[in-house]
Amino acid sequence: MVKYQVSWSCALRSNRAFDNVEIPTRGEQMRLPKYTGDDSYEMVAALVRQKWDAVPIEVLVYQRESLATLSPPGFHAYLPAYLVACLASDDPFDKHGADIRGYLLFALGSWPHQSDPDRPAATRERLSLLDSKQRDVVANVLRYLESRWNMKDAGELLRNWRAS
Repeated sequence: MVKYQVSWSCALRSNRAFDNVEIPTRGEQMRLPKYTGDDSYEMVAALVRQKWDAVPIEVLVYQRESLATLSPPGFHAYLPAYLVACLASDDPFDKHGADIRGYLLFALGSWPHQSDPDRPAATRERLSLLDSKQRDVVANVLRYLESRWNMKDAGELLRNWRAS
């Protein structure tokens, strides 16, 4: 198990912004209907009925590529797990952090190079359940990713985040 950075993970947990998020109890609540590949079903099976802070980072890493296939309730329920996981280590050689950070940014934004014309609407829908406290938590993590890891995509998302 990866040892989390104490200050960030404690801050996210103590913020309590995600405490009242309903955890999906059925797989069909978690996956967008248009995604029918094995990976999306596998992610649902790995996460359904689990509280976000009980999901091991190894599971999050394994399922990282399917993060954008989650429905709004599924994304809302497991976003905090990915936020904490992307803050897990300041070690540039850790084996999980870079992938988790990259896929989290991918799921939080609509990027010009993506060919799916439905992507901007799907992204807005995926983020629609976040309240202002939760959006503030995401913005703080984006600031951290931009400053600590020099992730320019995090900075771009942050600028758009404020405007949305």
